[in-house]
Amino acid sequence: MHGSDSLPWPRSVKWLHIFLAVFITYQLMSELDMKAIWKHVGISAFRHFLFISHMWVGIASSIVIALFWLVVARNAPLRAHLFPYHGVYFSRIVKDIRGAARGIFPPAGMRGGLPGLVHGLGLLAISAMGISGVVMFVMIYAAGGVKPGDAYAIPHAAHSLVANLVWAYWWGHIAMALLHAMRTPRILRIFIP
Repeated sequence: MHGSDSLPWPRSVKWLHIFLAVFITYQLMSELDMKAIWKHVGISAFRHFLFISHMWVGIASSIVIALFWLVVARNAPLRAHLFPYHGVYFSRIVKDIRGAARGIFPPAGMRGGLPGLVHGLGLLAISAMGISGVVMFVMIYAAGGVKPGDAYAIPHAAHSLVANLVWAYWWGHIAMALLHAMRTPRILRIFIP
């Protein structure tokens, strides 16, 4: 059962969450050892493969993010969950923080509050990664696979900056999900479409 103030996750959100979990994890892991395709001296083919696969999985991730935003646009309870900036949804943030201080986790599902706020910030962060990544992708292919011009530094800097936020979000999200799952295993139903 869900808490009295939460709604179950829509099936479409469960599928999109699964794809995002896999794709974003791959993106974060691949960036640890990849090297740009225009860097040749002393660089292994595997590191170039990671770069190329990072670009293509990034495009796939961006498509999933766009689909997620379409679902958000059509689902008012999901919007209220992800962006709990008003009414009862906002008041739940305070309630959730007080509960967390006493070791009480909020119920699973869509209800706004602190989990919704964090989920919404995560969606914004990966959206920024996706946008800057797509811009870099287009610039790389427009340059014929060689290092793009000086303008490339702008989306690259934004992508790198947001990557740090996404890493922090990824670790925090997994840690909180595991802690929550130890007390309430039904939280993992987000992975069962």
